[in-house]
Amino acid sequence: SMKIYLGGEMFLASDIANNLRLAAKLRLYGFDVYCPNENESINDKTKTNITAEKIYLADKTELINSNVFLCQVSEDSGTMWETGFMDCLSRYVDNEKYYGVIGLITDIRLKTPPDPSKRGVDNQSLYINQFVVGGLKLSLGIYTDEDELINKVIEIKKQKEHL
Repeated sequence: SMKIYLGGEMFLASDIANNLRLAAKLRLYGFDVYCPNENESINDKTKTNITAEKIYLADKTELINSNVFLCQVSEDSGTMWETGFMDCLSRYVDNEKYYGVIGLITDIRLKTPPDPSKRGVDNQSLYINQFVVGGLKLSLGIYTDEDELINKVIEIKKQKEHL
């Protein structure tokens, strides 16, 4: 079955709860999901033997064993590294195995109309790095609604299974 690597911020209690919820929701649709929060071998922060290298190698292995990277768009540098890694796999390594990256961004500030008269801290509309947005749009897309994203992933799975 199609495997999704669920990437995004994962360190706050609210992030962890959201990631576990989203992983469970995706599994209800029959997807195999890797959620780093569930990998205690590298993310149990009470352990003292976990190195940066172990984290990198474990997550890289999971990326290589996945078909899609679901990027919850954030300023998390690890997520952005993983996004680029999967983008490279899908574009330059094997586009039959690696389908690409799909973005999810649910920040409520996206609903704020830009106001050219407001500058600096008074401008409440959200800026998203346009290199990231461009890459996601040229891969599997970027969505502001979770259910729309799930429908797109289901569509991708159907397309790939019928090839």
